[in-house]
Amino acid sequence: MLIVLLADDTLDATSFLEKHSGEMTILILGTLILGTLMILVPQLLRHGQKTQEWIHAERMRSLEQGLPVQDEDVRSAAAGRSATLVPMVVVCAAGTVTCFLAGYRSENLFSVALAVWSVAGLISLACITGGVALMGRLAQLQQGDVEEPEEDYTEEPVEKE
Repeated sequence: MLIVLLADDTLDATSFLEKHSGEMTILILGTLILGTLMILVPQLLRHGQKTQEWIHAERMRSLEQGLPVQDEDVRSAAAGRSATLVPMVVVCAAGTVTCFLAGYRSENLFSVALAVWSVAGLISLACITGGVALMGRLAQLQQGDVEEPEEDYTEEPVEKE
């Protein structure tokens, strides 16, 4: 019965692609993103674990030899991580929004895509600039060039003359 139904309506590949190109694009994009995540996330987790094991082994060797152990600078690592990861996520999100706009054939494709990519660029620029500035400030603090501001500020009253 199914063969008879398909025989009555001939499928043309070009008309199928014209009708469903947006849905196919979104399906392919989703498959690529999920496949990439399924491959990259376990590798990144394994790499992070190996790095922590190397750091631990190095610290233990230093302690065994009687050398002073340096503290990790967690603030610089967090600043560098945010300066690299946030722009990547923003660009992926902007690309996804643009793909959905193109897939559904939005009539305002150019204006919305321009707004999305402008915001993505500004967010990326701000994050990279802030992260680099923070890392520079933390490097100065670590070298001792700049004194850390004190938490307790004492305000002296101003006398009027």
